[in-house]
This record gives sequence, structure tokens and C-alpha cells, in this order.
Amino acid sequence: MTDVKLIDVSLRDGNQSVWGATGVTDRTIREMMPLLDACGYEAIELLTSTIIAVAVRYHKQDPFARLDMARRLAPKAKLGFLTTGRRFISFGQTPKSVLQFAYDLLRRHGVTRMWVVDPMSDMASTRENARMAKKAGFDEVVAGVCFTLSPVHTDEFYADKVAELDDCADIDSIYIKDPSGLLTPERLERLVPKLRARLKRLKVDEIHTHCNTGLAPLTLLTAADLGMSKLHCALPPVANGSSHSNALQLVKNLQARGHSVTVNPEAMKAASDRLRREARLFNLPEAVPVEYDEDFYRHTLAGGVLTTTRRQLAEMGRPELAPRITDEAVRVREDLGWPIVVTPFAQYIVAQATMNLVTGERYARLSDEVVDLLLGEFGPMPGAVNPELLDRALNSPRARQRQGAVREEPTLEEVRARFSASLSDEDLLLRAVMPAEQMDAMAARRGRADGGLSALLDELSAQDRPWSVSMRAGNGALSLTGAKGGAA
Repeated sequence: MTDVKLIDVSLRDGNQSVWGATGVTDRTIREMMPLLDACGYEAIELLTSTIIAVAVRYHKQDPFARLDMARRLAPKAKLGFLTTGRRFISFGQTPKSVLQFAYDLLRRHGVTRMWVVDPMSDMASTRENARMAKKAGFDEVVAGVCFTLSPVHTDEFYADKVAELDDCADIDSIYIKDPSGLLTPERLERLVPKLRARLKRLKVDEIHTHCNTGLAPLTLLTAADLGMSKLHCALPPVANGSSHSNALQLVKNLQARGHSVTVNPEAMKAASDRLRREARLFNLPEAVPVEYDEDFYRHTLAGGVLTTTRRQLAEMGRPELAPRITDEAVRVREDLGWPIVVTPFAQYIVAQATMNLVTGERYARLSDEVVDLLLGEFGPMPGAVNPELLDRALNSPRARQRQGAVREEPTLEEVRARFSASLSDEDLLLRAVMPAEQMDAMAARRGRADGGLSALLDELSAQDRPWSVSMRAGNGALSLTGAKGGAA
């Protein structure tokens, strides 16, 4: 039997899967981190560059100040960051000097574990980013193989890919990342031995799989049966749905199967209860288990992409196109050489499928993103590209523009020269990759003496003793009281 350790993804992937990445604020971190710290998790997946961007863009909050708070409130926890290794916040490639700067700052602010996974299975990029992470001082670098389904993505394909990582001294272990929840217990039983057979130094000991098909809880149990000891999971209300397996039930299932689990179930329950309270307070949804959908294994389009597409088609007055776009997306993916259907590639595929149907001619118009994809912006395609499509892409205005441009990556000193010398390193990084108006709005809020009534209530609700506040203006008066650790 396996001694299982859990990795919590509630505030990162649970938040992104269920709350559109916008549900976590400074208040959430303040409320949740002490409780998560008591759970005994192996690590807490806390950040991606998307989560950092959302803090600025939607909440006007300083993501590095938030990270410092998380570190202070959860001193025992290993805090983790996930990267694809090519971009930081923007959809385009980030200069390597800026990416290294980002890794340095994350480590400086207390992040010690990094997951590196290249969606296109470009293992040279994975190795390079592992080296950058170790240079920044990360204690642990976990390299991923990103699972999907296609005629190209066979067990042998993945075995060849992990073999490319085995001699990289900057990588500490390998994990299977299944962002669309496509793994089945049977496929995992075949896949893991083949991966392990190609490795002499590294271990495949960790798995990340979503609940899109409802099979993730069973797949995780199979992983434990295979001796994989690190399982990713989430707490309700951000478990299930398109998120991860319910950690509370997972513990019970593992124990019922005879495995041991190194966690504190009572602390996990307390953390889940608090997160539910936060969700209700701010009217955030609670995910529920999904029904099995066999067609998902054909199109592999996650629910969020399908929902967004249907909404946009309704706004265009063309809702009848939805099922045809799903079918066309399957053809587009094949023509592109079977890229994995995750962000941003899922959006590229669906957008191109929509253009094909709206224009009435396949590839009469190519999006810039599809051209960039075929020009190798995110690495080589896993399979063969449709020759006619590739020819159209290479002869497009976008391709001619890019081929004529000299793309020299700036040094960090050149990036600094574009901004004020008085900027902190943290603000310099964010201004280098985010719109100026969004950073200005965050800086303006940070500079205020107070954050208004909402910020006051956040602060008061975190107090560890009873409190009361009374305010009077003219003929009006307001009195607030709160119990220990309670909301107003």
C-alpha cells in the first residue's frame, strides 16, 4: 500500500476551474492560509502567472504583497508555482530575461516548488526552464508530461518524452498533468509502467487530473495502487465540476482501499467550511460532480471553452452553429498536427473553426494566433500538419511580417530602461508584461490611506478578538460588531 501525500490546488486550479480565476482575493488568502497550513499537505499549488495577472487586473491588489501574506500565514507549507515555461501573463512568448526575473522574484517571496510543463511536449523548453528555476533557488522542480488524446499521443510518445528529461540534473521528479481529465484508470495502468521503464534516475510519482468526465477520483485511486504517492486535489466548493477530486472524499476512498494518507482530515474540513463561507459571502458558485460524457473523448474541449463559445454565438445571433463548431474544431485540431486542447490552444482552435464556418470556406482566413502556432511560436506540432494549411500560413501577411522582422530579446537592463528607475523589482516585472492602465489602477489603490468600507470589514473580520465600530455623520449612525474571527 502507498503512503499518500496530497497537494492542494484549491486556491489556484480550483479557483481557475470553478471561479474563472477571479474568486481569490487578499481576503481569501488571509482567511484560508492558516487553515491550509494545518492540513498537512505536501504542497499548496498557489500561483500561475494568470493568478498574478488577475490580482492586478480584477482586484487591483498587489500579487507580491499577497504572496508575502500567504508565506507569513502558512509558514510550514511548501508554496508552489506552475509555469508552461514560455510565457508569463501574456499569451505570446516572454523574453527569457524577464522570465528569469519572474522566477527570481517568486523565489524571493517564498515560493519553493515549481511545476514546469510544456503543453506541446517540447522537452528542450522544459529542461531550460528547470535550469532557470534552479538558478533562481527553487528547492524542488517537478517536470510534467501533459496528457491528451490523439493518434499521435500514444504511450510510446510519452515514454520517449520523459526519457528526454532523465539526465537533467535540474529536475527532481516527473508528474503526469491531465488538464482535461481525459485519463482513465485503464490508460493509467498501461502508461505508468512504460514511463518508468524509460527512466533510470527520475521517478514518476505525482498526478494532476481534472473531473471533466467524472473519472478523476477513480484515476487517483489507481495512481495510488501503482505507487504514485503525490495526488492533486481540491476542497469543496472548488472541487468537482471541471476542477479536481474532492479532497475530503479522496482521503476516505484511499483509506478504504488500504492506503495511508498523511493529512489532518479535521483541519481539511475546517478549511473547506471556511472556503464555503467565503464563497457564499461573495456569491461564488459551488461545483458539483459532472455526468459522464463519452463525446468529450472525441472533441476534448473543456466545458469553459464550450460555454464561452455558445455565449458568443448567441450574441452574434448564430447559436445554431455551436454543434457544427465542435465538429469543425476536431478537424482543425487534426489539420494543425494535433496540438493539445488547453489554453491558449483551445481558444485558437475554436476561433479558427468558427471562422471556417462563418466564412463558408475552410481557412479562407487564418487567425494570427494560428499562423504563430504553425510558425513554431510554442514549439513544434506533435503530428504532421495539413500541407495546404501550412502553405496558406507560410504565405499569409502575418508570416511575411514575422519573417521580415528581427526578433532580438531584450536584456533585463533594456527592460529597466523603459521604466522609471524608482520602480521596485516587483512593479518593474508587472509593468513589463501588463497594460500600464491596470498597473496604474493597482498603484493608485495601494497608495490610498484606506480601502473603503469593504477593506475595513475585511480587516475587522480577521481580528482574533471581539470588536465593535461606531460611525456617525450628521443625522446618520452606523454600528458594527463582530465576534472573534467572525465576519461583520
